[in-house]
Amino acid sequence: MNNVRHAATVITALVLFAAGCDTGLSPPDEPSGFSGVIRFKHWPSADSVWELRIVAFPSYPNDSANILLDVAQRLVSVYPQIGQPNLLSDTTQHVLFADSIHYSFTSSGTTLDVGVYNYVAFAWRPTSNLFDWRPAGVYTTGPGKFDPAPVRVLLHKITTGIDIQVDFSNPPPKPWL
Repeated sequence: MNNVRHAATVITALVLFAAGCDTGLSPPDEPSGFSGVIRFKHWPSADSVWELRIVAFPSYPNDSANILLDVAQRLVSVYPQIGQPNLLSDTTQHVLFADSIHYSFTSSGTTLDVGVYNYVAFAWRPTSNLFDWRPAGVYTTGPGKFDPAPVRVLLHKITTGIDIQVDFSNPPPKPWL
């Protein structure tokens, strides 16, 4: 009878252990990143909206020449990534002229990494010129302000509530010259 109880205890322990360890000792593969809502006001005409993306800079950008270099070196994270369709191409959200959209900027398929991003902006290209980018909104310390707030990307966690207000008739100033 003792052997039966011992065997039953061992089998139960093995079943419980196996159910809790479906990935073994492999590292978790959940993405890191942030998400939120982008709210829009005063859309320009459709011919003045060529491209829309979210950009995350580890440091405050103050030189347009360095921005291009940083993007080329993948030091700046861009969502959707350069070379992929931009937010205007997202047929599930119908971004153009929307009041708001939900977004999730994660490490999956982007160069976003764990760390602090001191300038997170909603970028807008109003012309066909590939170098004519403007911030249309910035993640800030509070509504109606243009003071950028840092976003901390934690390992295997999606930080929520990183909302960005976009007012195309009152965009934030360009941080670069």
